[in-house]
Amino acid sequence: MQIDITTALPRGASVRRVAFLHEAADPAAEAPRRLRPLLSRACRLAGFRGKSTEIATAPLKEGAWILVGLGRPPAGSGQLRRALRRAANEALRPGASKVVFVFGNGVGQGKLRSLLPQLSALDYRFDLYRSSRAGGSKKTRGALWVDDAGDARAFRAAAREAAIVAEAAAWSKDLGNTPANDLGPVEFAARTEAMADRHGLRLQVFDKKRIEKERLAGLLAVNSGSVRPPRFLVGEHRPSSAKATAVLVGKGITFDSGGISIKPSAAMGEMKYDMMGAATVFAVLQAASRLELPVRVVALAPVTENLPSGSACRPGDILRMRNGKTVEVDNTDAEGRLVLADVLSYAEQFQPDVLLDFATLTGAVLVALGVECAGLMTPDDDLSRDLVAAGEAVGERVWRLPVWDEYLENLKSEWADIRNTGGRSAGSINGGIFLKQFVPKGVPWAHIDFAGVAHMEKEQAGWPAGATGFGVALTVEFLKRRFGL
Repeated sequence: MQIDITTALPRGASVRRVAFLHEAADPAAEAPRRLRPLLSRACRLAGFRGKSTEIATAPLKEGAWILVGLGRPPAGSGQLRRALRRAANEALRPGASKVVFVFGNGVGQGKLRSLLPQLSALDYRFDLYRSSRAGGSKKTRGALWVDDAGDARAFRAAAREAAIVAEAAAWSKDLGNTPANDLGPVEFAARTEAMADRHGLRLQVFDKKRIEKERLAGLLAVNSGSVRPPRFLVGEHRPSSAKATAVLVGKGITFDSGGISIKPSAAMGEMKYDMMGAATVFAVLQAASRLELPVRVVALAPVTENLPSGSACRPGDILRMRNGKTVEVDNTDAEGRLVLADVLSYAEQFQPDVLLDFATLTGAVLVALGVECAGLMTPDDDLSRDLVAAGEAVGERVWRLPVWDEYLENLKSEWADIRNTGGRSAGSINGGIFLKQFVPKGVPWAHIDFAGVAHMEKEQAGWPAGATGFGVALTVEFLKRRFGL
């Protein structure tokens, strides 16, 4: 959805006007000054009080209003997302040509800016596999009301950036929502190549022979049970005068059955989303290029399926990784850390100023943190602060978990340098501790386990069902903050 910034109130039968107001005796008391009398009448007519789950329609002569409650102030990111979803379900019905969004003064300018990518994504649909597509081809335009021309000028630049971020995130969501029969490693690479061509990005796609030459043992082991060959993608946004280099690594398991350590059948279909790390880092690459960020951004993605067969990697196998460490495969369903480990080592050649990896790594992070945030693991306090602040600014929260060296005891092996699992306790942390062993020395590194927020089974926490695009806005905001852009 294209979001315009307006100081006027469009009229017409096909225009939907939506006001988000906090709970109060008169919710309109906090409305923008010029709209306050109009919204006071609308609230009285609808008996609207602004409660957190409340939504009402007020058919005024000047035009109907959809009133959406935010509850008691302040409204958090999840609360605002949920309010947006309620509004979208009502306002984006057939016949709407434009939706005007109005927020009360209780939602400050910072929060408003953080909502812009989510406003831009409100009309996202994935209906490629429906015989009859409900959405049709006509797009609804959006507009955000601001009270004066000075604010409007500042918000227009932010809205342009938000549209670029939302489009990049939509590309990643399309990949995630595509079923695995149509998106294996080769198809993922082809779609990434097409995107790179459109945006003038550098991209190398390594086939199995080149992967063997690069000694990516973890990727080869995980791929060994599949008839579909693996791919390793190396993409780059290289501006002429880059301030720094950021390397982003994304897990790209296009389908994860668990391998020989096979998963239960219930909800296994959701394992098509196990490539959202790879989709996220290349979506960030796209956004960085379009925004002309003066930072060299390198995206690395090992891409494969994880399937059981007579040739599959077995529990008990020992792998010699790219950096020389040996790994006992205790569980083939802990495959994400195997494909990421060698790529973290590979990242050293780019001399990164910061190294981030994104992975739907563990179900344990969902148990620990639910669907409100991703797990963040880093030994670097400054990097943690930057990522947490960026997440708060865009409504994509991360929460830090420890990666103390003491946890390495969980990964001791009788036969190899390390094993790939550490038991039921501290499951997400064990994954981060494993990856830490492969990070180039002296490089600021963070691991983001977003298995709980990369996709949703159903609409919840304000996210729609399917891939969420989480991580794209977060990383763009992080790069801007980290490097003073």
